[in-house]
Amino acid sequence: MKKLYCSFLLLTFLFILTACNASDEGKNPIDKEGSHATSNDNVKPSVKGVKNVDVLNTHGSIEGVERMKNFYDNLQNGISSDLRIVHYTIEGDPIVTDLNYKEDTIKVTYDSTRDKFGSGKITTVICNNLLEEVNPTNTSYIATGCSDGFFGMDEILEIEYNLARQDLFELELKYGEKLENEVNTKTEEVTKVINSKETRTTSDFQLSTQVKQEVFKRLVMANYLGDLDLKTTCQSEESRDYYLKVYINGGDREYHWSSCDQGSDGVKFTEIAEYIIMQSEMEQTENPETVIQGYILQVKDDTLLVGVDLNIFDYELLKDEIQNTGLDAYVFDFISLEGVNTEEFKIGDKIEAVIKGSITGSNPKRAQVKDIKKLYLLN
Repeated sequence: MKKLYCSFLLLTFLFILTACNASDEGKNPIDKEGSHATSNDNVKPSVKGVKNVDVLNTHGSIEGVERMKNFYDNLQNGISSDLRIVHYTIEGDPIVTDLNYKEDTIKVTYDSTRDKFGSGKITTVICNNLLEEVNPTNTSYIATGCSDGFFGMDEILEIEYNLARQDLFELELKYGEKLENEVNTKTEEVTKVINSKETRTTSDFQLSTQVKQEVFKRLVMANYLGDLDLKTTCQSEESRDYYLKVYINGGDREYHWSSCDQGSDGVKFTEIAEYIIMQSEMEQTENPETVIQGYILQVKDDTLLVGVDLNIFDYELLKDEIQNTGLDAYVFDFISLEGVNTEEFKIGDKIEAVIKGSITGSNPKRAQVKDIKKLYLLN
């Protein structure tokens, strides 16, 4: 399960291909098995040959995030629950993961019988907990205390939303009764109609990298590359319309809906639009503090080598491998944090650090630490 650089290139290609084809009306461009996806909470993903799918992972485009979250919440509250996850292989074959939680035990069943290039087996692992690990660029659900698997853990689902890995990400948002207002990061302009006689335009406008990262995260969590159920008409005279165009890598994706749309997709996209509008009205910090987090992989003198935004499963896989493998082999980012009192830290600690000045170099990058603290995972 090593996450190598070549895997990243392949996923990037698929992501670009999806964005380029996203303008096809009513069609999910990343659907390889004749399935039809919709984000409506009442309609589950449809996968050819597989029934009762709750979560669908199509090369990083995740449908049913809410159901994964609900299963996790039920587990934390001791409520018996079932969940079915389907991951598509690169070749387009579905691999099924069934989770069953009951009486403090999680039964994880893997079915690869539909994978032409897999083992063709059904296997079961018994685990005692499920960890939700949220990082700035990804969220992971990891089964722990397992009877089999690496280090007694199994990565059930990872949702990745790392904006830094995209070549281009810009937004064009129009809103209002007649879409008269606009926030456009591509043209770097904000246009706002004050009244019938006054229109105010701001040039050289930019959203901060942190805000763009948050918007990208929310779009990924809303399954923005899937077939969405957005409504432009409803019975409300006070609603306003939204039009959002997302420029991603070599393609774009367009959305049009009304604020009175109370469906799952409509609510999510209205929240995203209002967040963009709110941020456009705030002064963007030109040089905000850079904050990174990750796991310590090496400790030497006053320097810590950190794997940025790793989850605990990634850390366990990497901690020994990187001693004999070049960092170029991995999709992860690494940074050497200098000026640290290393006596307070050890390999395996998860940390959050505020950077002093700028980050320089590459593989690993280097930076001086202004402030640093340990983070503790909640099981």
